[in-house]
Amino acid sequence: MDNPRGRGRGQSRGRGAPPSQRGASPSHYPGGAPSETSRGSSQGPRGFGGRGRGGMPTQVFEPNTPAQPASHLSDKELNALVARFKSLSTSVPNRVMRPGFGKRGTAVTLRANFFALKYPKNVVLYDYAIEITPAVKTEEKRLRKRLFDLLDGSQEFAPYLHDIAHDRMQRLISKRVLPADFSVAVPFYEEGEAGPRAGGKTYIVKVLEPKELKSSDLDRYLQGDDASYDALPIISAFNLITTSHAAHTGVLFGKNRYYFPPSKFTPPESAFQLSSGLEAWKGFFASVRPVYKNLMVNVNICMSAFYVPYARLSDAIIKYEQQSRGSSNPHLFYKRVRVTTKHLGYRKKSSIKGFGNQSARKTIFQCDELGGKVNVEQYFQRKYNVKLQHADDMPVVNLGNKTKDVFVPAELCEIEPGQSYAGVLSERETAEMIKYACNPPYDNARAIISHGLPMLGLRQRASPMHGFGVEVSVDMAVVPARVLNAPKVIYQSGQPSVANGSWNILGVRFSRPAQLSRAAVLVLADGGRDDFRDTTDPVLRGIVTGFLQKCRNSGMLVDANLPPLLFIRLPRPDLKRDALRTAAIDSIEAQLKTLPGRPNIVLVFMSNRDSHVYPGLKKLCDTKLGIPTVCMLMPKVSKEKGQDQYFSNIALKVNAKLGGLNHKLDQSSLRWLNNSMLVGMDVTHPGVGCVKGTPSIAAVVASCDMDFMHYPASLRLQEYRKEMITEVKAMIIERLIEYSKRQKSLPERVIVFRDGVSEGQFDQVLIHELPEIQAAFRSFKDYRPKLTISICGKRHHARFYPTKPEQADKTSNTKAGTVVDQGITAVYDFDFYLQAHAGLQGTVRATHYTVIFDENRFPADDIQQGANDISYLWARATKSVSLIPPAYWADTACERGRLYLHGILPPPEGCRERNMNEEQIVRRAKELWGQGVHNDLQSSMFYL
Repeated sequence: MDNPRGRGRGQSRGRGAPPSQRGASPSHYPGGAPSETSRGSSQGPRGFGGRGRGGMPTQVFEPNTPAQPASHLSDKELNALVARFKSLSTSVPNRVMRPGFGKRGTAVTLRANFFALKYPKNVVLYDYAIEITPAVKTEEKRLRKRLFDLLDGSQEFAPYLHDIAHDRMQRLISKRVLPADFSVAVPFYEEGEAGPRAGGKTYIVKVLEPKELKSSDLDRYLQGDDASYDALPIISAFNLITTSHAAHTGVLFGKNRYYFPPSKFTPPESAFQLSSGLEAWKGFFASVRPVYKNLMVNVNICMSAFYVPYARLSDAIIKYEQQSRGSSNPHLFYKRVRVTTKHLGYRKKSSIKGFGNQSARKTIFQCDELGGKVNVEQYFQRKYNVKLQHADDMPVVNLGNKTKDVFVPAELCEIEPGQSYAGVLSERETAEMIKYACNPPYDNARAIISHGLPMLGLRQRASPMHGFGVEVSVDMAVVPARVLNAPKVIYQSGQPSVANGSWNILGVRFSRPAQLSRAAVLVLADGGRDDFRDTTDPVLRGIVTGFLQKCRNSGMLVDANLPPLLFIRLPRPDLKRDALRTAAIDSIEAQLKTLPGRPNIVLVFMSNRDSHVYPGLKKLCDTKLGIPTVCMLMPKVSKEKGQDQYFSNIALKVNAKLGGLNHKLDQSSLRWLNNSMLVGMDVTHPGVGCVKGTPSIAAVVASCDMDFMHYPASLRLQEYRKEMITEVKAMIIERLIEYSKRQKSLPERVIVFRDGVSEGQFDQVLIHELPEIQAAFRSFKDYRPKLTISICGKRHHARFYPTKPEQADKTSNTKAGTVVDQGITAVYDFDFYLQAHAGLQGTVRATHYTVIFDENRFPADDIQQGANDISYLWARATKSVSLIPPAYWADTACERGRLYLHGILPPPEGCRERNMNEEQIVRRAKELWGQGVHNDLQSSMFYL
């Protein structure tokens, strides 16, 4: 239970063992649900090879089809490529290029979800920006898309349709030069109208001077001859061309993600219901990427939540209220949803501005046409001959704009199909989505080939691809890969056997056990049926005794007597007067202050994952009292089945939080880190429903021991949605001081793993964060360590599929330790994909590492094998993890920092923070944050 997740870093990241994707709400599941956190897998038909998970055979995609990597991936050619890099320079100073390719590990051959893109040689593409008059803001996406649809249907534009592709927003690509000052007058009318209205608005759509994009320049870049060329404009042009069909036939939601109604699949599928208001749709991600000697289209399956279309909004509201039983507000859920009305004689589309305070019968307005004041019910009956069924039991809907309210009865509004849901899914909806999204790798590969390519228009070269001479292969790329050896995991006694990224600690003792001599137990009874009765409850005493014995068996020093037992029956929730349950937190504080001495840890037993008590408890103990806490759920600890494993997992956290060392690696696995400090850096942003201006949170963690297991953290608030870390210099200084205190010297090498940065921001790290890190070094006299910076990415769509059953694990995924650095990696960048962990179910996702700065001059093998080995130094489980621990801990620390802003991330319904402006919300965030982490915890992994 401790450190539960519920975000999705548009909201939060929802990481169970290893992290899932970022930057999208939990309604996004690219490539199926992340295998590390998924529950419930669709197994699909029987396949080939050995026995897999649950007794099912291990299956691979296209097992009888030859899998041979392209000839240009030979050692000789790749070595020649790397040799050419020595005479090249990049467009950004200090950006490191690939020093070579890795050789360690057992060679395997994999398929990857990349498809070769062929384009005409020596072609010139003309890249036009679009100007619209009167001006239409870029955020007015629906209006812009409608204008481009009308433009496509105009007579003036007809002669050029087969030669152009556009994004329906602001950019147009043409294979021939358009006439000078080319512009088209576009009379505007809605999709449901027969044609332009008299006196309606006319827009002028004009193309500006084009930029020329030459494929010959791209060829030099792909051949490895020009590292300074900016390939992004022409690659994005080909991306626009290849996805134009999908943009017109599917629903674009998120970057390069195109979703399709279940009925469009072959054979047609039924919509998968998540709740009364939401259903799940499948979609496909598609993006053009440059690799050595090729352009490739990366295609992946993804899932997301969409509003269930209803013929009447009133029916949707009634069903929503019945299912939620009043626990959530349908008016907030359906706000901003697009609806269609027909009472005007045509289908008019509008977005819901909000809901009125009263029913149609009680909402009165001045109507000169009908002789004075009338209510909405009378207006629709007299003007449109409509008799309302919900005239007095449902608020009216406001379909107006910023300057004018237009009230319409909900029963006359039809919810349009194909509307994506950008909010956060409930726990139940998330569980249902995972059931739908979690499919094994061979099923996802099959879906990409059989559904993705044709629905995206790639298989049939749908317009405009054919007109541009662009063709996409229907065969997945075949790439060489390697499976790296696992490191040796060491305990004080007992020797576990590591297999596929996992091991068992039965009968072992921690490498350095901590002292559990001043613990306290806090029971928070909150009305659960498994709640302990009171401090005399024999079940409670038996569980505490059992857990402490587990700690003793692991080597920890534990007092013979039971620790002090505190029991609180929490005040009942009061959503109107005390939405954040401050009364419960106050009672916890008062009870903790009754302890005779300061405990070194508090073991907290909770009834449930209360969304307000847990954040309040952590904030209280982290920032005000300075006491580390570990939380457990009473329903879990009370069950004998799985209790021992649960105790083991909690003991891992307790030992690490108290400064103990759970396990370590053999010295040969750490040799590459001699006299080094590992650093993790991350930023988390406010998500859905937060007030604009709400600060982001930055974290920098760094190792302070030679076993690379302990990572104290620095946390800061910073500017709203700013990705680069503002106070990185001060935070690095804090980490170096902590290292120096422990080791009595400063590290000779600093190796940074930066999480949460998109590819387009790599150079920004070099421009903004690198100088600040170096300035931190200079603040110490005569100190200049060698620095390496690597970016860690989980938000990519590369997936790998075994080609032989013996190369797959029991879930039919690639094995733990799989590394790929050829075939689908960057032309010049020092990058690789590493899957250090084993997938549980679903389709596993590797982490994409890109070294952007490297004074240590690491060979490819050193950093690839090193990152794999360090992934076994995870304090919370006996598993390797998918993201290297320094970066993972930085993310975990960010998540803990979010709890300190609980109440504005996002503000609850009806609270004053919802109406604050940017200046007020920043001030409120600083009030909540206070002084941050208590001094007594700053040298520990309090956030673990």
